[in-house]
Amino acid sequence: MPSRLPTSLLSALLVLAVTAGHASAAEQLNTFTDPEFRFSFQYPASWSTAPTPVADMRVKVVAPDRTPAAECSVFVKRHPKATHAKQSEIDEIFQEVPTTAELEEVLGDDKGMVKVTGAGNGKLHNRPAHMATFHYRGEHGYASGQVAMTATPGITWSISCYGLGDQPEAADKHFKHWEGQIKSLFSSFRFK
Repeated sequence: MPSRLPTSLLSALLVLAVTAGHASAAEQLNTFTDPEFRFSFQYPASWSTAPTPVADMRVKVVAPDRTPAAECSVFVKRHPKATHAKQSEIDEIFQEVPTTAELEEVLGDDKGMVKVTGAGNGKLHNRPAHMATFHYRGEHGYASGQVAMTATPGITWSISCYGLGDQPEAADKHFKHWEGQIKSLFSSFRFK
Protein backbone atom coordinates (compact mmCIF):
# COMPACT_ATOMS: atom_id res chain seq x y z
CA MET A 1 0.00 0.00 0.00
CA PRO A 2 1.38 3.41 -0.77
CA SER A 3 2.55 5.32 2.27
CA ARG A 4 2.62 9.10 2.44
CA LEU A 5 4.19 10.54 5.55
CA PRO A 6 4.34 14.24 6.41
CA THR A 7 7.75 15.86 6.15
CA SER A 8 7.80 16.81 9.81
CA LEU A 9 8.87 13.85 11.95
CA LEU A 10 6.90 14.95 15.00
CA SER A 11 3.64 15.38 13.09
CA ALA A 12 4.14 11.96 11.51
CA LEU A 13 4.50 10.11 14.80
CA LEU A 14 1.55 7.77 14.70
CA VAL A 15 1.72 4.13 15.71
CA LEU A 16 -1.15 1.71 15.24
CA ALA A 17 -1.66 -1.10 17.79
CA VAL A 18 -1.38 -4.66 16.63
CA THR A 19 -2.23 -7.57 18.86
CA ALA A 20 0.57 -10.04 19.30
CA GLY A 21 -0.01 -13.36 17.57
CA HIS A 22 1.91 -16.58 17.47
CA ALA A 23 2.85 -18.83 14.57
CA SER A 24 1.95 -22.48 14.99
CA ALA A 25 4.79 -24.69 16.14
CA ALA A 26 4.71 -26.62 12.83
CA GLU A 27 4.84 -23.52 10.64
CA GLN A 28 8.20 -22.83 9.01
CA LEU A 29 9.40 -19.22 9.14
CA ASN A 30 11.96 -17.17 7.27
CA THR A 31 13.70 -14.16 8.80
CA PHE A 32 14.25 -10.93 6.90
CA THR A 33 17.08 -8.72 8.23
CA ASP A 34 17.87 -5.25 6.92
CA PRO A 35 21.55 -4.47 7.62
CA GLU A 36 21.28 -0.76 6.81
CA PHE A 37 18.37 0.15 9.09
CA ARG A 38 19.00 -2.73 11.49
CA PHE A 39 15.57 -4.34 11.81
CA SER A 40 14.25 -7.85 11.33
CA PHE A 41 10.99 -9.82 11.29
CA GLN A 42 9.81 -13.34 10.61
CA TYR A 43 7.34 -14.31 7.89
CA PRO A 44 5.85 -17.61 6.66
CA ALA A 45 8.38 -19.65 4.65
CA SER A 46 5.76 -20.10 1.90
CA TRP A 47 5.76 -16.32 1.32
CA SER A 48 8.45 -14.64 -0.80
CA THR A 49 10.13 -11.27 -1.02
CA ALA A 50 9.13 -9.16 -4.02
CA PRO A 51 10.67 -6.19 -5.83
CA THR A 52 10.14 -2.85 -4.09
CA PRO A 53 10.02 -0.07 -6.68
CA VAL A 54 8.31 2.32 -4.24
CA ALA A 55 10.52 4.95 -2.60
CA ASP A 56 11.37 4.21 1.04
CA MET A 57 9.91 0.67 0.87
CA ARG A 58 12.64 -1.52 2.36
CA VAL A 59 10.96 -4.87 1.79
CA LYS A 60 7.72 -6.44 0.62
CA VAL A 61 6.73 -10.06 1.29
CA VAL A 62 3.84 -11.65 -0.58
CA ALA A 63 1.63 -14.69 -0.10
CA PRO A 64 2.17 -17.56 -2.53
CA ASP A 65 0.34 -17.78 -5.85
CA ARG A 66 -2.97 -19.67 -5.77
CA THR A 67 -3.64 -18.66 -2.16
CA PRO A 68 -5.65 -15.69 -0.86
CA ALA A 69 -3.76 -12.58 -2.03
CA ALA A 70 -1.93 -10.73 0.73
CA GLU A 71 1.30 -8.86 1.34
CA CYS A 72 3.25 -6.99 3.98
CA SER A 73 5.62 -4.07 3.49
CA VAL A 74 8.00 -2.04 5.60
CA PHE A 75 8.57 1.64 4.82
CA VAL A 76 11.51 3.40 6.43
CA LYS A 77 11.89 7.10 5.75
CA ARG A 78 14.80 9.29 6.79
CA HIS A 79 14.15 12.80 8.15
CA PRO A 80 17.61 14.40 8.32
CA LYS A 81 16.34 17.54 10.08
CA ALA A 82 15.03 15.41 12.97
CA THR A 83 18.13 13.31 13.71
CA HIS A 84 18.71 15.16 16.97
CA ALA A 85 15.18 14.58 18.29
CA LYS A 86 15.06 12.90 21.68
CA GLN A 87 13.60 9.39 21.71
CA SER A 88 11.73 10.19 24.95
CA GLU A 89 9.91 13.09 23.25
CA ILE A 90 9.11 10.95 20.21
CA ASP A 91 7.75 8.20 22.48
CA GLU A 92 5.45 10.69 24.24
CA ILE A 93 3.82 11.54 20.92
CA PHE A 94 3.21 7.87 20.09
CA GLN A 95 1.77 7.14 23.51
CA GLU A 96 -1.17 9.43 22.67
CA VAL A 97 -4.12 7.66 21.06
CA PRO A 98 -4.59 8.90 17.49
CA THR A 99 -7.98 9.55 15.92
CA THR A 100 -9.13 7.79 12.76
CA ALA A 101 -9.11 11.18 10.99
CA GLU A 102 -5.45 11.79 11.93
CA LEU A 103 -4.46 8.38 10.64
CA GLU A 104 -6.41 8.82 7.42
CA GLU A 105 -4.50 12.06 6.83
CA VAL A 106 -1.14 10.33 7.35
CA LEU A 107 -2.00 7.21 5.32
CA GLY A 108 -4.14 8.71 2.62
CA ASP A 109 -3.94 11.16 -0.15
CA ASP A 110 -6.42 13.86 -1.04
CA LYS A 111 -8.65 11.43 -2.92
CA GLY A 112 -10.24 9.64 0.05
CA MET A 113 -8.77 6.28 -0.94
CA VAL A 114 -8.01 5.20 2.66
CA LYS A 115 -10.66 4.57 5.32
CA VAL A 116 -9.36 3.89 8.84
CA THR A 117 -11.87 1.80 10.79
CA GLY A 118 -9.91 1.38 14.00
CA ALA A 119 -7.24 3.49 15.68
CA GLY A 120 -5.23 2.88 18.82
CA ASN A 121 -1.77 2.66 20.22
CA GLY A 122 0.49 -0.14 21.38
CA LYS A 123 4.07 -1.23 20.79
CA LEU A 124 6.18 -2.21 17.85
CA HIS A 125 8.95 -4.20 19.55
CA ASN A 126 10.08 -1.78 22.27
CA ARG A 127 8.71 1.45 20.74
CA PRO A 128 5.30 3.01 21.42
CA ALA A 129 3.34 2.96 18.18
CA HIS A 130 0.08 4.01 16.60
CA MET A 131 -1.92 1.15 15.18
CA ALA A 132 -4.86 1.01 12.82
CA THR A 133 -7.08 -1.19 10.76
CA PHE A 134 -7.74 0.24 7.31
CA HIS A 135 -9.43 -0.26 3.95
CA TYR A 136 -7.83 1.08 0.78
CA ARG A 137 -9.37 1.63 -2.64
CA GLY A 138 -6.80 1.83 -5.41
CA GLU A 139 -6.85 1.99 -9.19
CA HIS A 140 -6.42 -1.78 -9.49
CA GLY A 141 -8.37 -3.14 -6.53
CA TYR A 142 -8.80 -3.05 -2.79
CA ALA A 143 -6.71 -3.72 0.32
CA SER A 144 -7.85 -4.42 3.85
CA GLY A 145 -5.46 -4.76 6.76
CA GLN A 146 -3.43 -3.36 9.62
CA VAL A 147 -0.63 -0.85 9.91
CA ALA A 148 1.74 0.15 12.71
CA MET A 149 3.74 3.37 12.73
CA THR A 150 6.45 4.66 15.02
CA ALA A 151 9.63 6.73 14.90
CA THR A 152 13.17 6.91 16.10
CA PRO A 153 15.41 9.99 15.85
CA GLY A 154 15.49 10.98 12.18
CA ILE A 155 13.46 7.98 10.95
CA THR A 156 9.77 7.09 10.61
CA TRP A 157 8.68 3.46 10.38
CA SER A 158 5.49 2.08 8.83
CA ILE A 159 4.72 -1.65 8.73
CA SER A 160 1.54 -2.69 6.94
CA CYS A 161 -0.01 -6.06 6.11
CA TYR A 162 -3.18 -6.47 4.10
CA GLY A 163 -5.35 -8.75 2.06
CA LEU A 164 -5.90 -7.83 -1.60
CA GLY A 165 -8.98 -8.28 -3.77
CA ASP A 166 -10.94 -6.97 -6.72
CA GLN A 167 -13.78 -6.13 -4.30
CA PRO A 168 -13.69 -4.89 -0.66
CA GLU A 169 -15.23 -8.13 0.57
CA ALA A 170 -12.50 -10.21 -1.11
CA ALA A 171 -9.76 -8.06 0.44
CA ASP A 172 -11.36 -8.50 3.90
CA LYS A 173 -11.66 -12.27 3.41
CA HIS A 174 -8.05 -12.58 2.25
CA PHE A 175 -6.81 -10.57 5.23
CA LYS A 176 -8.79 -12.75 7.65
CA HIS A 177 -7.31 -15.88 6.04
CA TRP A 178 -3.77 -14.73 6.89
CA GLU A 179 -4.55 -12.80 10.09
CA GLY A 180 -2.73 -15.23 12.43
CA GLN A 181 0.45 -15.12 10.34
CA ILE A 182 0.19 -11.34 10.04
CA LYS A 183 -0.10 -10.93 13.82
CA SER A 184 2.96 -13.15 14.20
CA LEU A 185 4.90 -11.03 11.71
CA PHE A 186 4.08 -7.83 13.64
CA SER A 187 4.98 -9.41 16.99
CA SER A 188 8.31 -10.72 15.59
CA PHE A 189 9.45 -7.26 14.36
CA ARG A 190 12.67 -6.19 16.09
CA PHE A 191 14.79 -3.09 16.09
CA LYS A 192 18.45 -4.16 16.41
